[in-house]
Amino acid sequence: MIDLVQGFLFLSPAFFANSVATFTTGLGAIDRGKLFRDGKPILGKNKTLGGLMGAILGAGLLWISVILFFPEIFDDVHSRFNVIDYIWYIGFVQGFGAMVGDSAGSFLKRRINLRPGGPFPVMDQVGFVIFSFLILGIFLTYPLVWIYLVIPTALVIHIIANMIAYKMGWKDVWW
Repeated sequence: MIDLVQGFLFLSPAFFANSVATFTTGLGAIDRGKLFRDGKPILGKNKTLGGLMGAILGAGLLWISVILFFPEIFDDVHSRFNVIDYIWYIGFVQGFGAMVGDSAGSFLKRRINLRPGGPFPVMDQVGFVIFSFLILGIFLTYPLVWIYLVIPTALVIHIIANMIAYKMGWKDVWW
């Protein structure tokens, strides 16, 4: 149970980034409206520079509060580059990783003819978590048990939260 809580605390900036991007839109599409070689948008108009910047900044600021209030989280985290004193940057990296994962999902959706907002099981729910873990792995080592615990739990939580939001009228679709 402690590993699950630590894993979620560690990844909280990625979850936050995924939410913040929804509310910090604007500044135009990341792909600037360009089309891929298949004639479809690279990412689409819903992936904006404002969302990307808001997600990265929001994740970074949340991470700073996490490390101030829960410094023991670093007991199991080790830097690959001896920069553990500069651990503040990890939140920004998580925000970026979460947005890379979200954008990868959008890219794949466009390739397989899924409309924006259409269901893409697993990738929609945990793609941002997987990519955040992968990109963090460039800079840090962390307990693998966090991956095994956080990803399936996040999948279930995401589905339940979306169903509740749909029932409450906050979302147009249950996924």
